[in-house]
Amino acid sequence: MGSSPLSTILMIALMVVAFYFLLLRPQKKRQQAQQKTMTEIQPGTQVLLGSGIFGTVVSVAEKQAVISTAPGVELTVLKQAIARIIQPGDEFSEPIESVEEAHEDPYGEPSEPNEPIDPFGNDPKKD
Repeated sequence: MGSSPLSTILMIALMVVAFYFLLLRPQKKRQQAQQKTMTEIQPGTQVLLGSGIFGTVVSVAEKQAVISTAPGVELTVLKQAIARIIQPGDEFSEPIESVEEAHEDPYGEPSEPNEPIDPFGNDPKKD
């Protein structure tokens, strides 16, 4: 008892439609979003690179962008390396302002950034 050719063709057509909606359409939307991001990049825009580096766009060319990561430090990257544009109010938009904040104890007591740690619990300052 074989299946009819019509049901076989219908099953293949259903698989093609499912393939389109599950794979091709989302990929096309991602490409359009990435292209929109590339066109919105202009000098002064804060960005996040795919490697996790934050910076501000200094200049933009056709395929490259110059990113300033710190005063006097500039990186030339491919525009495709820019993962997203940081908008005001994003959780990433406020950088740590000082070294003391980076080394602050979660309980509010600042610690020394290069304080030696003794795994046995001895106080190195007593010596």
